[in-house]
Amino acid sequence: MKKPTPSIRTILLLIVGALNILIAVLVGNGVYESWENYKQAQRLKLGASVIDALYGATKSWSLERASSLSILHAPPESTESMHQDLLKNRLEADKALELALTNLATSNFSAAINTETINEHYQQLLQQRTAIDQALTLPIAQRDPLIAKQYFDLSTALITATQNFILVYSRTYQRIDATIGQQMTFKYFVWELAEHSGEEYAIIGQMIAENKKPTPEQQKKLVSLRGNIEYGWEILRKFAKNNELAEQLLPLMEEAYTHYFFTFDQINDLFYSGSSLSADTAYPISAEMWLGMSAQAVESLLLLQDKILTETQLRVDRIEDKAKQEIMLSTIIFLFALILSLYCWSIIVFRIARPVNAMVNALYTATKDNTFEAPKIRHHNDEIGKLAKVLEVFQSNAHKIQQSNEALERFAYIAAHDLKTPLRAVDTISQWLEEDLEDLLPEKSKQHLDELRRRVKFMDKLLDDTLEYARIDATMESKPTEIISGQQLIDEITTLLNPPAGFNINIAEQLAQINLKKFPLQQILYNLINNAIKHHDKECGTVDIHIEENASGYIFSVRDDGPGIDPRYHHKIFEMFQTLQPRDKSKGRGMGLAIVRKIIATTGGAITIESDIGKGAIFRFTWPKLEPENTGDACANARRRYA
Repeated sequence: MKKPTPSIRTILLLIVGALNILIAVLVGNGVYESWENYKQAQRLKLGASVIDALYGATKSWSLERASSLSILHAPPESTESMHQDLLKNRLEADKALELALTNLATSNFSAAINTETINEHYQQLLQQRTAIDQALTLPIAQRDPLIAKQYFDLSTALITATQNFILVYSRTYQRIDATIGQQMTFKYFVWELAEHSGEEYAIIGQMIAENKKPTPEQQKKLVSLRGNIEYGWEILRKFAKNNELAEQLLPLMEEAYTHYFFTFDQINDLFYSGSSLSADTAYPISAEMWLGMSAQAVESLLLLQDKILTETQLRVDRIEDKAKQEIMLSTIIFLFALILSLYCWSIIVFRIARPVNAMVNALYTATKDNTFEAPKIRHHNDEIGKLAKVLEVFQSNAHKIQQSNEALERFAYIAAHDLKTPLRAVDTISQWLEEDLEDLLPEKSKQHLDELRRRVKFMDKLLDDTLEYARIDATMESKPTEIISGQQLIDEITTLLNPPAGFNINIAEQLAQINLKKFPLQQILYNLINNAIKHHDKECGTVDIHIEENASGYIFSVRDDGPGIDPRYHHKIFEMFQTLQPRDKSKGRGMGLAIVRKIIATTGGAITIESDIGKGAIFRFTWPKLEPENTGDACANARRRYA
């Protein structure tokens, strides 16, 4: 069975559909990547807010630690401003921690054990705050000296736990963006310096408030902190050289470096020289003054840290804005591609496929019913619109041709009918004349009258052939369709021909096994076989009928072993009223092959001849297969009309 061929409309829609899918995949992937970048930017933003809040909490805890240690040992009359600073630092620390934990819960961070450690130390810090507030209500002599050490250790542990959590928490975000990763590392180095400085000035502030010289243990701690700070500054300077923020941070770094060493070098001899001081030697500055000076020095480090935090936030904002722009651009491209695809589909469906399909159906109807009606198509100044206009012209011409053919057919019928009337009169009058003058007419005149009547009969048959030729199309449409086998077809033709005893008609086995439409194939084979027998130059002969099958239909061959036809006249034998012998000697009227060719041409086929003098003749013609009707393929139906 013939493999179905997809229509042009289907192919175009498949191509456009494939292109649409490809565009959708590419653009959709861009939208997906942009959306992922935007979500990462949101995660970065949320993570940065958590880290910033935690750094703010550690900053306030550090200031709170120094104020608490100093206020516990300073005279009550000099602690009013320090107490205000203490309450302010507590409030800022609590707000920063609450903000950090709230944002942390939103970020769905999984390292809950670290937050539990922070919460545990923070609850202990709250209890220690209560103990400090209660101690401040007592005279200095009655205050427990261990409260300061406990508070220092507890607050330092809380700050350390918070910083450890920041290190773990920030690793996820450092992998998202390399620049932010460097900034977070830089920020950690600055925090280390700030924390060591905070511990340092808290211890010194406590000793100044107590007006006591450092113990060997305290002096060892201070020397260790100073060494860590100096080493930290060296690392920070080296790291800044390879950082994108170096130019922006360098002035702040120099200011923080100068401010710190200028402040702490003033008390270097008192706390770092290792010399023994008498117990009654008073410090040259008060605890309140020291806290103010050292807080400013540490504040310069915290300003450096704030600058890094600000730059990190700006970097996150830029990533977020870029992701938003990418999402917007990708979405616009996707929508544009979608609209363009839908427009292409509408063009193919409404301005190409439907009009072409309507025109094909109209042409198919014209081939099937011999009537053509141009489809109603909205005209555009494109190829389809021009084709529709051409079909309208074709419709007009078809109507004119149909009217002309009908007029010609009526003329041929009337002419043949009207011409037969005088011919019959001539035949009848000639018979009457011969009967009336039978005794008077010489023999020569009688022969002339016989020849006259013979020519009249010949003319009558010519008129019949002419009428049959003119009415081939109408006859083929009106004839009922009858399906018979090839064997039955040849048997009926043989019966009609009643060939002489010396002639044999042989058919191929394949022809005998297939089914065909009886009309008009019967008339074609009848004429070809009749010509082969009628024009044979011997009393005995053979006519062979073969058939070959190909993709489009059948090829019939009618071979005879007669006298053959000179190749010079091959083009002439298919014309009307053409014979190769004089009229008075010809056995035919020259219409058989003309009718055969017209019938075959009407079905869309062709007929050819292979012959030479003395070598017989082979007539070959094509014929469509007998297949079921399929209205979905108009052109195929038109080709199979007369199978």
